[in-house]
Amino acid sequence: MTSGLGRLRRIEQRMTYVRWFGVAFGVLTVAIQPHFPSGSTEMQAWTLLTLMAIGSLVIWGSSARIETEEQNERLALIGFLFDTFVIMGLVWVFAYEEPYVTWALLFLLPLEGALRYRMKGAAGAVAAIALFFAFQSYHRADLLGADFDLVTYVFVVGLSALVAGITGAMANQWFTQSRAFEQQSLMLAEVDELKDRFLAITSHEIRGPLTAIIAGVDTVRTKRGRLTPEQHDRLLEMVSLQGHQLARIVDDLQITSQIQSGQLALHVQWTDLEKTIEQSLQAAASKRRQHQLEKFIEPLECEMDASRVGQIIRNLVENAYKYTPDRSRVSVTAKGTASGLSIAIEDDGKGIPADKRDQLFEAFSRIEETSAGQEGVGLGLYVVSQLVSAMGGRIDLSSSPRGTTFVIDIPCKTRRSSSAHRFDVIEGQAEG
Repeated sequence: MTSGLGRLRRIEQRMTYVRWFGVAFGVLTVAIQPHFPSGSTEMQAWTLLTLMAIGSLVIWGSSARIETEEQNERLALIGFLFDTFVIMGLVWVFAYEEPYVTWALLFLLPLEGALRYRMKGAAGAVAAIALFFAFQSYHRADLLGADFDLVTYVFVVGLSALVAGITGAMANQWFTQSRAFEQQSLMLAEVDELKDRFLAITSHEIRGPLTAIIAGVDTVRTKRGRLTPEQHDRLLEMVSLQGHQLARIVDDLQITSQIQSGQLALHVQWTDLEKTIEQSLQAAASKRRQHQLEKFIEPLECEMDASRVGQIIRNLVENAYKYTPDRSRVSVTAKGTASGLSIAIEDDGKGIPADKRDQLFEAFSRIEETSAGQEGVGLGLYVVSQLVSAMGGRIDLSSSPRGTTFVIDIPCKTRRSSSAHRFDVIEGQAEG
């Protein structure tokens, strides 16, 4: 059950208690009434109280079977109309009273309208009272053989409007604060969940490389004399790769912290596009297994933050390596557009499951199955989306069982460089 449905159901249950109090109070009032102008008038009063008791029982039973907010809203409207009918009926029946104070029951309607529908409910109740009390005033004048009492009419309708204005404003304020508290509660719950996911994922991902680094260094230190030069070099290479992996995790965490605190700064300057892309591909090379890497780069210089653009490319290319099988194709295309720069990263993998796409750019979100095992803290695509947004750019994603393509459009100034078009195909083994 949602919190909204629970709140609406509680309102209906409490309104049922109010109705039962009204039934008890009405029975007592009618029972001690010294006289009625006719037997039919007394019968009308008892009939209204009986209807009120039966209606309260039916609404109470129906509220227990409500399963959706739509059903509850429909029942709330029925309950409001029922209460309006009963209250106006009682005021109509007791119009003969002298002094005439039964009209005070009408003030319950703007109160209930405000409780259910806030200001618009209170205003609707006032409109209904204004219409009903006009007929009621003529009815009373006819019973007593008197003229239409304009003073009483204006007083009752005006006081109803005052009650409606106060209760409607209070209800609006209560509703706004209630929604704000709910949103705050949801945000705190989300932050708490993110914290748990962060601790669980980062502790695992940091421990792995850190353990490998410690083991490698200890092996080199304690068994230096028994290691062959090849074993020595392999251990140092492993330590270097794991160190770079830790550095990338720290970079993603640092950028995430800057993004969430609003302190992300962009350092824009003229940069050679080919150099930026080559550096980012080199940084991602450790994740490449037997993929065929294709590169097409237009000879451009771009006014951009080269470090951040490189991080976007590195994260997307690493993501393609991780989630596609060996010997599949990964291509990087960069070219100028009318508004700036367009970078496309395409792979021939199995595509992104449809049920994962909505959460793809969320922090600490990871696709369950990868071709390279579960690694990374789930910040790569989140960082990409936030960096692109900070640059005023756009991400387009297309995915099918035949592959996935990310297209990044970044608005920036561009100019032709002196180098030639670059198109490379690198087969098989990972770059050095």
